[in-house]
Amino acid sequence: MREIKHVAIYLRLSRDEENRGIDEMLASHRHTLTELCKQNKWSFETFEEIASSKTIEKRQKMVELLERIKDYHYDAVVVMDIDRLSRNEYDSSDIKKELFMSGTFIVTPTKTYDPSKDEDSLLLGIQSLVASQEYKQILKRMQRGKRYASTLGHWVNGIPPLGYDKNPKTKKLEPNDKAEHVRFIFNAIVNGKTVSDVYHELNGMGIKTRSGRKFHFNAIERIVNNYAYKGTIVNNRIIGHHDGERPKNEWIIVENVHPAIIDEEIWEKANTIVNTYRFSAPRSKNKIYPTTKLIFCGNCGKVQGAQYHPHIDKYYLKICGNCKNRAFLYEPILKQIKEWIGDKRQEILDSIVDVGENDNSKEIEYKKKQLEKEIRKVTQALDNIEILFEESEISLQQYRERKAKRMEQLEQLNLELAKVESESPQDKLSDLSEILKRVDYLLGKWVCLDGEGLTDEEVNRSLHYIIDRITWTYGKQDSEPKLEIKWK
Repeated sequence: MREIKHVAIYLRLSRDEENRGIDEMLASHRHTLTELCKQNKWSFETFEEIASSKTIEKRQKMVELLERIKDYHYDAVVVMDIDRLSRNEYDSSDIKKELFMSGTFIVTPTKTYDPSKDEDSLLLGIQSLVASQEYKQILKRMQRGKRYASTLGHWVNGIPPLGYDKNPKTKKLEPNDKAEHVRFIFNAIVNGKTVSDVYHELNGMGIKTRSGRKFHFNAIERIVNNYAYKGTIVNNRIIGHHDGERPKNEWIIVENVHPAIIDEEIWEKANTIVNTYRFSAPRSKNKIYPTTKLIFCGNCGKVQGAQYHPHIDKYYLKICGNCKNRAFLYEPILKQIKEWIGDKRQEILDSIVDVGENDNSKEIEYKKKQLEKEIRKVTQALDNIEILFEESEISLQQYRERKAKRMEQLEQLNLELAKVESESPQDKLSDLSEILKRVDYLLGKWVCLDGEGLTDEEVNRSLHYIIDRITWTYGKQDSEPKLEIKWK
């Protein structure tokens, strides 16, 4: 066996092992392997990750390690056990192939394997197969245990969602003081605010997510879609960790297992709004067109809808019932809107570049600190005014005048703070990225124009996300119609 000089230490723990003290286990493994290298006087590089993925492609450090192995960087890979490389028999075969092709050994604290030797190759194959089968059995037992615990109403889905704590005795969820934030989110959505409006308001009030971060679009969407808020636990929903959803008839749904923060009716309504963006009552005559509740008369401001004319098999933008703003063929209007969306894409990309190049984070942070300092001063002044009045040091009239003046100051400062926070590069990039996704989605095919692709309702939902309103003007004296768009 040739001499080993330079090695790669590969440390991997699965998220399935988190409850067993992942930090302590990693530290222990790291110490054992580095001491092994030092005792043998090997130089080493460390690749460390926490990953539960079944496939190599989703394990970034393993991908990096294999690339360097292909370039003959190491004499050996040092691991705690063979199954740390992979517990998937197919991936194990690929890893073993790369080690064999590059002449790289596998070293554990108890044995050194040479993949080019038949006996070591056979032993590696047997150990990998046994590890894979053992892992599958462990997973099955864990899944059975989780399913049974779910039927008892126990929370087994990791960290409790915002607004809940897990009672260590009952193992069930209980609402905490953050539940009011969850109620605010659901009520705001039901009362007509967009997801974007809601997360900007929460960030403006300084409210944080469960992990202590700012809210973004996906965070609100996840909250609204979370069954836990109506007192329900859902298990067996996801295939693997992130491999998609199972059919709903395979889910394990247990209702009324812990106190609901949101009642069933509000939860269902908010869920429907976020996922289907319904604008009209579910009646057949209220068909949703791509521009439903988006086009307004340029003369009187009335909403202008579309209408199908079966005798000529064409759709028209209807004549305004108020001021007789003229009708027009619907298809050319849709084509114009889609063309504008294409132009908007480049504008968004330019804005993303501008935000990246003009990072003013430090300036914004400075402004925030100054405004927060002033807000504290004004708040203290208001407290002092209350004390002076209670101690009869000032008259009622003086109290009212001073308080009104300070309240006006406080309101202005809060508005300025909200404005400064809205200028945050991270928030701007998040907003622009979300809009870009929606624009790219809309640049696909539409059923109404191409005979396939996005339905009228899907187009309408996404247009409402990026467009505030479209103004239509086509008076009797106009030679051609005028269409103006106001982006959000």
